[in-house]
Amino acid sequence: MISSKRLQIFLNDNSALCDSEYFLKTHIYVEGYVKRVMLIGLRLNGVQYANSEKIVEGTYIPTANLIEKVLWLLDSSGHKQKKVADNLKKTHPDFFILKDLVVKFTAIYRNRLAHGTIDKLADQELVKFLCHTNRSFFQSFEALLEKEHGHSAFDKPRDWGAQIGIQESIENTLKRLNLGSLVKEPMQLKDVKSQLQSTAYANP
Repeated sequence: MISSKRLQIFLNDNSALCDSEYFLKTHIYVEGYVKRVMLIGLRLNGVQYANSEKIVEGTYIPTANLIEKVLWLLDSSGHKQKKVADNLKKTHPDFFILKDLVVKFTAIYRNRLAHGTIDKLADQELVKFLCHTNRSFFQSFEALLEKEHGHSAFDKPRDWGAQIGIQESIENTLKRLNLGSLVKEPMQLKDVKSQLQSTAYANP
């Protein structure tokens, strides 16, 4: 996970030149910010800190659903996820407009750049709005958290009211909170070295 301090420094810095590389970085940090809020939500639901970190780092939920899942994890009303989102849409319409733009606009350009479909973004106005959308999403998320919960994503989970987590396996936590399953771990470096050893590409 990106540390809370690094997230805060990057997302509050408006001095960088907005280009394709910087846009990619904004997207990484916005996703890191959502994961930070997810960690807080897990802790508020009784998940131990170490398990919360493993779940944040090891699960994949599509961005649109992840954002609404995170809002649900923070909610204490007992409502279902859709109801929580519907209620928040009434009081935070800007946030949900920006959420849709992140999913349908910036995430698509991020994927095109990250997966080599395009090399760079030449249209400077487009790049400007990609960066602006990502930064505005972060700002609107912070505003929502402050108004609804009186806290920031940069506050510690205990400041939000998180208690000592319950003894529970990660599998049971995933099932209890409907978080899907852990994604497959990457190959270990020692196994990579072992496989490369028999090739002409053994040493980097």
